[in-house]
Amino acid sequence: MSDSPPAVLQADLAAKLSEFARTCKAAARAVSLYPGGHPAIATSLSRLAEATSRLTEQGPFEIQVHAEYLLVDQARMPKADTGVRELAALLHRHLIGGLTLNAGADADSWRTLLLLLARSPEEVRADGGIGHLWTTAGGPSIDIREIDYTEVLRERQGLAATIESIIAAAMAGPRFEMDDSGMGALLDIVGDPAKLQQLLEQLDRTASASSQRVDLQTAAFVNLVRGLAEYVSNRTPGQLNPVLEQLGQGARHRSVEAMISLLAERSKPEAMAGGVNVVSALIENMNDASVAGFVADSVVAERGASERLAHAFRALVPELDRQRQLLALARDEAEAGLPGEDESFPELWQRVEGMLTSYTDARYVSDDYARELSHARTQPVDVERTSDDPPERVAGWLATVSDSALRNLDRELLGDLLTIEADPLRWRDIADTVVSHADDLVRVGYFDQAAHLVEKLIEEGGAQPGRHPHAAASLERFGRGSLMKHLPAFLRGADDDIYRRLATLCHTIGPPVIVPLAEGLAAEQDARARRRLREILVGFGSRGAESIRPLMGAANWEVRRTAAFLLREFGGAEGLKDLVPLLSDAEPLVQREAVQGLVLNGSREASAILLKTVIAAKGRTRESLVKEVLSLRDDRAAPFFAFALRELEPRSLPEVYNVAIDTLGAVGGDESVVALTAALHRGQWWTPFANRRFRSAAAQSLKRIGTPAALDALRDASNRGPAGVRSAARAELGRAE
Repeated sequence: MSDSPPAVLQADLAAKLSEFARTCKAAARAVSLYPGGHPAIATSLSRLAEATSRLTEQGPFEIQVHAEYLLVDQARMPKADTGVRELAALLHRHLIGGLTLNAGADADSWRTLLLLLARSPEEVRADGGIGHLWTTAGGPSIDIREIDYTEVLRERQGLAATIESIIAAAMAGPRFEMDDSGMGALLDIVGDPAKLQQLLEQLDRTASASSQRVDLQTAAFVNLVRGLAEYVSNRTPGQLNPVLEQLGQGARHRSVEAMISLLAERSKPEAMAGGVNVVSALIENMNDASVAGFVADSVVAERGASERLAHAFRALVPELDRQRQLLALARDEAEAGLPGEDESFPELWQRVEGMLTSYTDARYVSDDYARELSHARTQPVDVERTSDDPPERVAGWLATVSDSALRNLDRELLGDLLTIEADPLRWRDIADTVVSHADDLVRVGYFDQAAHLVEKLIEEGGAQPGRHPHAAASLERFGRGSLMKHLPAFLRGADDDIYRRLATLCHTIGPPVIVPLAEGLAAEQDARARRRLREILVGFGSRGAESIRPLMGAANWEVRRTAAFLLREFGGAEGLKDLVPLLSDAEPLVQREAVQGLVLNGSREASAILLKTVIAAKGRTRESLVKEVLSLRDDRAAPFFAFALRELEPRSLPEVYNVAIDTLGAVGGDESVVALTAALHRGQWWTPFANRRFRSAAAQSLKRIGTPAALDALRDASNRGPAGVRSAARAELGRAE
């Protein structure tokens, strides 16, 4: 390895790179600081698109990213450049090792990428990494090469342990479930023929312990292929065929029985991953060398050819001409594998060739049709040589493959598949693909597109009875995904239309989203987002109370406070007793929410619970509860204070008794008149001074209300009852009249 320093860029290219870096940094600042419609964003993105077009005039422009500098074709800037250094640092923080800029990187594409770069690297990595997110949010205009640090961890774990975990997941069925790190390790194994062979041999050994070895091995292999196909399709769809081709090359080492069992899987629902039959695709991607190697290995193992090998060979290669070509390839490999039979090998191979080619479809294909097939192979059209299309037509075609157009095509394709697929099991796989894609869209902030997909899933899930359970399961999985993590931040700036759609979506998903929504509300600081989250949660009504109860004992006091608020808003008597433990919470704000929840409930039962708890409390807990009760001046607190005047012994809680009299005098109403009249007539002979004070306050509040019912109560009290009652009533009645 050479230690010589990198080459230096030519002056004109260095100037273009410097201009691009400065423009990109300016656009990144604008995107992160200003709201979406700000003119500064449009201006900076337009300049960035123009700078990109200048770099890509001669074709794709590749940039290698290091921590403090950028390279172009391994050449660096002739001198330090602040803009280049800052851009390199930004990209490197997100583990971007290289960028390839292609024609068509417009303002929308750059805004999407810069919004991802504006997020914290930790958050981006938690959502799958910048490469994965750009696969969902971006398009072909910009290629990102992400630094893969998981390879180091996989090496530490060891290949054998990794293979064991992959096989265990494949055999666990019915779905292949592994995290992103495990799927990355599997992709690495599939890309290395030696490692793939080791994986398949270990799979065969693991399955051999079962009496149904071949069936178990095939089921696990198909499960693995389907899971890998779904993973690749969701993240890098363009790599699906190469991955299947690599798996096809590995399939050459399967036994004849295993190959026949695999071929039989093509007609089963388990072979489907979304809209792709992965078994058929794998078979079609087996190249000539793989099929020839499969035949040679089988001939060597059996010292000849069996009818089962002939059956498998014909299924793999139905064309007679290609059969003979592949047998010619297989002969040399088989002869090398049978070194002790040099003299008898020609005779052996003649029997093999006769067995494997004895089938012919000549009687089913006419001579004319065969000639047409042969002629068709000689008529390829070189589209690139046809250059008579006008520029405006070419521009129109290019617009259909822009980043945003491709995202829309993905969405429309998935929606169409949900509509046209009639088989419930295949529809289930499509639904899983839809929610996975919607989850990825949420991670990159495309909530409107994600909502559109899930709304389509809900609509089509209700169209046929067989889809109902699969739609419900997919919706629940979507609700437990990234939606709740990113929803609070999105609601800060979302317009009313998308907010209403997301609220409806949350209510359709149901109780599984209540707890994460409540936790998001507890952590959210933005007033608008908090209001919207509250409205969504309150919209669940009585369904939400049961889901909220586990949050009453949460370690985070904000979560407990939110739970108390929601139980109050959900209403009903079921959640009232759940508030009692929070009345003695160590956090004053949690106590306040619980007190308000009981007071503002307005029912006799809620008032009784709170009054009983306050009377029974001791020490600091009682002091804080009394303080919270005394601070209430809401009209909705009148039922509680009316209940307190009727049920409370005045001297047990004199502060509460006084505030109740004063509040009811300010609120008024028939219920207040009844409670104040009772307080006016109450008293014990052994507390004359307290009697006088409370009766005087009650009479003053009745006079303050001043309605005919209140004045009648004063007149009645002035004419009958104890002397103290008559005296207090007459004094206030005289002032009123």
